[in-house]
Amino acid sequence: MMTKHVTTFLSTVTFLASVTAANAEEIKIGTGGLSEDYPNAIVPAISEALQEYGYTAVANTAGSHQENLDNLLSGTMPVALSPLDVVALNMTAEKDPDESLLLIGGKMVPEALFCVAYKGNNVLSYDDLTDDQETPIKISVGEENSTTARTFQRLMTLDPDLKKIKLFYKENTRIELNRLLSGRRDLVCFVARANPEHELIKRVMKQDDLFFISINHPSFANAKIGNIRLYDIQEIPVSKGIFGFNPKTVKTLVTWVGVVVNETQVDNKLLDALDIVVRKPDLLSKTLVTKAKRLFDKVKSRVEEVVDY
Repeated sequence: MMTKHVTTFLSTVTFLASVTAANAEEIKIGTGGLSEDYPNAIVPAISEALQEYGYTAVANTAGSHQENLDNLLSGTMPVALSPLDVVALNMTAEKDPDESLLLIGGKMVPEALFCVAYKGNNVLSYDDLTDDQETPIKISVGEENSTTARTFQRLMTLDPDLKKIKLFYKENTRIELNRLLSGRRDLVCFVARANPEHELIKRVMKQDDLFFISINHPSFANAKIGNIRLYDIQEIPVSKGIFGFNPKTVKTLVTWVGVVVNETQVDNKLLDALDIVVRKPDLLSKTLVTKAKRLFDKVKSRVEEVVDY
């Protein structure tokens, strides 16, 4: 008899949960520019947490983070996930004169800037990008509205000496690495998860004549959006090491994916719900995103211990 009652109770709870989800208001969250595991992990987690407040969420995949922000500014999308530096490029008097964009969750998952050079070439460090050169340094940064391209556009506003470069906008970064080897590029850059298991990171680490340069200009660490820093300069793991110890690292910029809304497109109830949900410390605890972040934090802490010592 007890088993029957428990089964009935669980069935009732399941039924009520399904009814709640069915009656919830659906909101779209722009996820353009993120690798597939991000929207597949973050948006469902947000959606599940929002059900308590009468909402569900679905991912709307655009072509890039900039397209996400364009959709927000035009009012065709109420919410988006985007790196902080791309958000900062759009929260300006020119792009957002009505101050409709609002960052409500600034540090969900880390993304890092990786720049690949060829050994024996004329680019060995960030300083080479700002030195006087006979011809501009040729840097591949993905598509014109890609996260990497927008990141470089932001960096060029922070370091005036970085303007002595020529950006190349090509979609296929793997092919651009071949152009680097053939001498048609001096540097190939991409923004990606701070995870040594990333496909492009593994591709570079397997080739002895390629290496990641440091991106560590101090002005970048001072850039902010409001009171939130856009970048941290950190040692990022580019290999797993032996049993997790002594991984190879590169000092570079880390930014964070945050949640941005168009205040004119969301009511106060949804705004409050999103603010509560995205700040939950366990929101992404069951996702691959969190596993990648834990690996990043684990290696980062080990590097800091060595530096402190």
